[in-house]
Amino acid sequence: MDLKQLACFVAVSEELNFHRAARRMHISQPPFSRQIANLESAVGVTLLERSPQSVRLTEAGAALLPIARQMLQLAASAPGVAQRAARGEIGRLRVGFVGSTIFTKVPPSVGAFRRRYPEVDVSLTQLTVAKQVARLLSEELDVGIIRQSITHPELSTFSLFKEAFYVVLPAHHPLASRSALSLKDLSEERFVSFSRHEAPAIYEQMLQLCDAAGFSPNIVQEADPMSTVVGLVASGVGVAIVPESMTKLEVLNAVYFPLKETKTFSEFFLAWRSKDTSRTLANFIDVLKDAFREE
Repeated sequence: MDLKQLACFVAVSEELNFHRAARRMHISQPPFSRQIANLESAVGVTLLERSPQSVRLTEAGAALLPIARQMLQLAASAPGVAQRAARGEIGRLRVGFVGSTIFTKVPPSVGAFRRRYPEVDVSLTQLTVAKQVARLLSEELDVGIIRQSITHPELSTFSLFKEAFYVVLPAHHPLASRSALSLKDLSEERFVSFSRHEAPAIYEQMLQLCDAAGFSPNIVQEADPMSTVVGLVASGVGVAIVPESMTKLEVLNAVYFPLKETKTFSEFFLAWRSKDTSRTLANFIDVLKDAFREE
């Protein structure tokens, strides 16, 4: 059974006349009749009852007709599907992200990708950097959005953007009346920190910032996610150093201040398997690159 036979069968089923159906298929009637005979031989049943006056479908022919139409439609659409897949316009994309990503331009950029490629199924999963790396390597994830640079022979990365660090204080704190703060002003403070296990890059950068200011922070509590850190500060547990994007999180009784004389930045990266040739992945990377290139 082939597509030519199915096309002839559909034509005669709709025309109920071999001569008209053959003319519709642009072939002479004898070869047309052979196509139908070959199809009936292939399926092993009679599909059409013929008489000098009429042609009608058998029960088997009526059952086959909708399937034949569907198969022809699928065959006709197959080249377009393959071409769209080659252009990355259909398919799926599994994206990992760290929690603080939601406070950046990444979510609207992902939204822009969805609008540009509506037939791509994008799934988003919040994961730590370590878990994203593991899933990238096991091919359970296609691309990760992380807050630290990684070096691995099987992975490629691209820096999306950098952001400065801010201090977050309880609103009633004596230093809250200032317009800006130096890290040295915080040397005697109790600190709330991001979890060293969940956010190692941010944790290490906080230690480096404090060390450069001449002191070691008195960390009284670690927390995750970042919103919890800000909430703990608002409740008076201590102060915290947070990336600038966290200042978009409005928490009652928490105030943010830019740090003076600090040139350390938190950096977001895209990470993906170097050998992944997916056009859908390439399109996603291009959309995000363009979004942050415009800044």
